Amino acid sequence: MRFFARMKRISLIALIAVLVSCSTNADRPAPPAPVTPDADAVRAAVQHTFDGLAVHDSTMLAAVILPDANFQRWSADSTGTWRTVNLSGSAFTSRLGQPGPAYLERTWEADVRVDGDVAVFSAPYDFWVEQTCSHCGYDAITLVRSGAVESDFRGWRIASLTYTVDASGEDACRERFAGMPTSPFPAE
Repeated sequence: MRFFARMKRISLIALIAVLVSCSTNADRPAPPAPVTPDADAVRAAVQHTFDGLAVHDSTMLAAVILPDANFQRWSADSTGTWRTVNLSGSAFTSRLGQPGPAYLERTWEADVRVDGDVAVFSAPYDFWVEQTCSHCGYDAITLVRSGAVESDFRGWRIASLTYTVDASGEDACRERFAGMPTSPFPAE
């Protein structure tokens, strides 16, 4: 019996040691991603996508979105159940490259990580339609270098975009994301 009691005590001490080491590491923020020409080019590719959305230009969108890219929109319905809508890159480009209302998407506090020819861009965002905050959420975008390196975005193209949607309105978005910039439209 003493053997089992001793083993329990040793296991408890080992568990505490692991938890303490994890908690001290968890308190340290991850180091910021280095700013490199590739990280800047990834940001440029994402901004090019937003600029293409703003002017409903399918050619601009196709320049930066792979046709077989995967777009996933996640939002909660009225019961709180998460729902997803999936689109291919070509369907996204076709749908949002058509004439329509004025769009504006902004991100802030973006984190860009580059590993060779693969990059991840993640950031909170807000999306405006006709000067009204339609929704906000979080963008997680995976890009691969597959285009012309001479382009403004050094060949980076979107392979997938997963984003959450909170359509509760501007006040709820501001409450959710303390760093959300002020309205881009002047008050009337």
